[in-house]
Amino acid sequence: MQNTVRHIHETKMLTLRDVGLALRVRLHLLAGLAALFLSFYGKVVCPFIDTLTWSRVLSGLALVWIFQVLFRETLYHWFPASRSNRNITRHGFILSIWSWLAAGVVASLLHGMLYEGFHWSSHLKLLSGYWGLGAGLLSQLEYVMLEHHFRRCKIDTSEGQAMERITARLMESSALIMLAPVMMVVLMSFRFVYEGYSDRGTALEVLFLSVIFVVTGLFVSWRYGQRLKQDCDQLLNVVQEVSEGRYLIQADSSRSDELGRVASGINAMVRGLALRERIREAFGRFVNPEVAEAFIHDFSDQGDPVRMGGQRRELTVLMADIRGFTPLSEEMEPEALTTLLNAYFSEMVAAVQAHGGMVDKFIGDAIMAVFGLQNADDNHAEHAVEAALEMRQRLGSFNEIRKKQGMPPLENGIGIHVGDVLAGYIGSSDRLEFTVIGHTVNLAARIESQTKPPHPPILFSDAVANRLSDRYRTHIVGEIDLKGISGETILYSLHRDHE
Repeated sequence: MQNTVRHIHETKMLTLRDVGLALRVRLHLLAGLAALFLSFYGKVVCPFIDTLTWSRVLSGLALVWIFQVLFRETLYHWFPASRSNRNITRHGFILSIWSWLAAGVVASLLHGMLYEGFHWSSHLKLLSGYWGLGAGLLSQLEYVMLEHHFRRCKIDTSEGQAMERITARLMESSALIMLAPVMMVVLMSFRFVYEGYSDRGTALEVLFLSVIFVVTGLFVSWRYGQRLKQDCDQLLNVVQEVSEGRYLIQADSSRSDELGRVASGINAMVRGLALRERIREAFGRFVNPEVAEAFIHDFSDQGDPVRMGGQRRELTVLMADIRGFTPLSEEMEPEALTTLLNAYFSEMVAAVQAHGGMVDKFIGDAIMAVFGLQNADDNHAEHAVEAALEMRQRLGSFNEIRKKQGMPPLENGIGIHVGDVLAGYIGSSDRLEFTVIGHTVNLAARIESQTKPPHPPILFSDAVANRLSDRYRTHIVGEIDLKGISGETILYSLHRDHE
């Protein structure tokens, strides 16, 4: 089975191996049963064939059946689907029709050569039997058998081929299913005229009514097919819209059949996807959007359980804090203070994200950001320094606006350090938080605490200074004892021409 699947996808050809021996045997047995039926029918109704013995009738149609088996196998082998723009199942259906048409021609010719004294209507009757019963009706059954075979094997038979239209399939099936029996009835009526059982007027009446009913039936099938096409196109349009991320769309589920249930199912799916997208968007406001996306992918899409802990990574940690925030907060109402922090954080977050950083958390009036987590970034220390410079520039613009409004300016300090951290989920099974922890985080916070006069507002460790390119001019601020850190730490800053 796996070899069959692989072969189909590699070649897109209908060959003997693809169809499978069991299915080919069933197709050939169906043709054999048709030959038996035509033998029985000929013996019962044909006044010429009725004069033959059963063995002669069966032997003649058995030769036709052997021809049809060999002819069908030849078609499968020498006329692969790759030579046409049809998918494999439809190509097999077309070859099936050709095998029935050829078998009908061979049967009538063989019948004519063996029994020259029979009336031409006897040969025509045999031809119409193969064409009407075989090419008209049984080929449709063979189509379904081929389709079931490839679908059971889970083979995509349409990849790289023209898409089959369900309405065209409906019209085609309706036409063949109606025309085959009608043709038989018309031929039978004219045979009754020839044999003296009826008159010509009755046969013409049968022909007239048959044409009217066939035309009316085809028109009704065409109208139904058009409605079916519109409903299918509408469902496909909804699916296409959803696949492109547009969820404000609903399928018409007013039909009271399976398509209506499909539409209702699609609408339920769209509502679920819309809710999922809103949760993703809301979640992305509490944590970094990339973290939210990864979490939803693992927890929802993949079904993986949430695992606490994390991965050891080398990252750059940036800590930024507002200077003199405590006395400022004492003077302001909570609503006004919240508005101020939101406006300030919007500027700072934009600067962090502009340089590939991720805001890890807000700690009161402080911001903790990490660089190098989202993508493979070898220059994350330099990007953190660039973000710090932009944060200072944005703060200057922010203070200009506050000055025009008659409000005092804000001042902040920024500390940066690079080193190993553990990035992942911490907390409990009921409450998780994505963050980075480790000595690097603590050291960045301690460096930020030193960004007070007379020290400059941006300070970083020697590990950061060593990773900056030549375009940045740095200088040593001093060797400082940091609270909780053993030994003295050399702190650096940028020359003023960078600020």
